[in-house]
Amino acid sequence: MRDDATTRIARAFDAAAAYDAHAVVQRRVATWLAEAIVAAAPPRPRVLEVGCGTGFLTGATMPHLVEPDWLMTDIAPAMLARGLAANPGARGRMMDGEHPDLTGEAPFDLIVSSLAVQWFGDLAGGLRRLAGLLAPGGRLLVTTLVEGTFAAWHEAHRAEGYVAGSPVYPSIAVPDWRIEMRTFEQRHDSAAAFMRALRAIGAGTPREGHRPIPPGAMRRIARRFEAGGAVATYEVALIEIRSPTPRRV
Repeated sequence: MRDDATTRIARAFDAAAAYDAHAVVQRRVATWLAEAIVAAAPPRPRVLEVGCGTGFLTGATMPHLVEPDWLMTDIAPAMLARGLAANPGARGRMMDGEHPDLTGEAPFDLIVSSLAVQWFGDLAGGLRRLAGLLAPGGRLLVTTLVEGTFAAWHEAHRAEGYVAGSPVYPSIAVPDWRIEMRTFEQRHDSAAAFMRALRAIGAGTPREGHRPIPPGAMRRIARRFEAGGAVATYEVALIEIRSPTPRRV
């Protein structure tokens, strides 16, 4: 059964009809991750994709693999349907990636996800559960937003004595994970355009417990953000977890 947070996230993404038009950084991150996946993929890989959305990662990766068996999954049915329509060579299934239910499907050679696992309630626990579905020698390759994302937006709020409703992402430091960092930027015409873009990609839902900010304060926050160029920064971690390869005797 889904919890309330998961249900809210699924509804927000299902309502994001204009996702493709606004997901500029999401496309760029998917291309970066696709390069890493193609470099790591064996021939005829069994691939599980978590949080496929409208299929950016699938489309950037699957054509470059040798006879892949690609399973797209998402918690949002409308997103999954659009992703499958754009990638007819893949299979699809609705699934909460943090709590995978894949009886009869595992193991996988590759488990991949582009900018979806930051929605997990317990990132480390969710990734470890997914890594448990890898075949020996398999790899989990995912990108996620981390600490410092939307730094200018959060700083504009702090300067006015408020806390932004957008998520505050954690830092990541796990000894057995290989992590590569990259910063992506997107400049907006205004603070309002930035907020519209977040809503359009399904990421505009405020954190649980966030209190609305008075209009006058929001105008001051917007002016501060725009004075810095209205630049949204995305701090992205590419995480790799490898399944051990059995030793030969």
